[in-house]
Amino acid sequence: MNVTPRQLRIFLSLAQSLNFSRTAEQFFVTQPSLSKAVKDLEEELGVPLFERSTRSVRLTPAGEQLVPMVRRIVGEFDTGLQHMQSRAEQEAHRLAVAALPSLANVLLPGVCAALEQRYAQPHIAVHDCADQAAVGRVVNYQVDFALASASPSNPELHYEEILRDRFVLLAPSAWGRKRLGARVAMDELNDLPLISMTDASTAMKYMSAAFLQRGVVFRPKLQLDQIGTIAGFVKQGLGIAVLPYLGIMPLLSLKGMRVAEIVDGPVRSVGIVSRKASAPSAIAAQAMIEIRAVADRLKQQSPEWIWPPAAA
Repeated sequence: MNVTPRQLRIFLSLAQSLNFSRTAEQFFVTQPSLSKAVKDLEEELGVPLFERSTRSVRLTPAGEQLVPMVRRIVGEFDTGLQHMQSRAEQEAHRLAVAALPSLANVLLPGVCAALEQRYAQPHIAVHDCADQAAVGRVVNYQVDFALASASPSNPELHYEEILRDRFVLLAPSAWGRKRLGARVAMDELNDLPLISMTDASTAMKYMSAAFLQRGVVFRPKLQLDQIGTIAGFVKQGLGIAVLPYLGIMPLLSLKGMRVAEIVDGPVRSVGIVSRKASAPSAIAAQAMIEIRAVADRLKQQSPEWIWPPAAA
């Protein structure tokens, strides 16, 4: 049976007015078109619904019995549409992002603040996790996009580099200029008590690759999982952290810390990972715009440490 909601609405309106001309005006159709719609409905149902004469229109017994049933069907249909619209509106304001903690810390707070001003009560979920886990959430449709520090090899994903940040040294101020200059070469790092992140981190992978290019295995004094923990050890004078600049940005306000440049050190790529096959939602697309804007501001504020994308 091929009965449309529009046919049922026409039936209910005509059953109430019993006037073809008035009902046709209500639905912005001609009387012949309205008559055809009623006839098609009668043929689908297999029963006459109206008795017509030159002077009057009235419901048949079958039509009278059908009115409350159709009213209920149309009411349930309208209620369902309202629920669907409400759900769609909620989904339109829902955003999920995965990012490395160092990227989430620096890039996302301003983005989320901008989205809250633009959208009414957005539902934003931020998953701060390792690079591989962040990319995996994109693959598994758990997030709209991710902020990562390496281009994924998965052919289903798109990587848009938004900036590059240099690796630097974070040292306690007690390490005077004689012990640690403002500019250090990679070859000089071998003699320093370096503190890095764990082997699972992309920061460690970048540094290990940089040392291997020089035929040296990177063996830091300490490896820690959290940047906050690293800061505590550095401040106590137990070593010097080697991290991407974005990773140490939240620590720059701490007293007793200073940054040294690694003149020939590695440069980390930072970009947006998204799915090629699906277009982003409106709020996800806006979030990406805001992230690019934040990245541009960071490049302007710290051009010595944060560089434009390689292709720019």
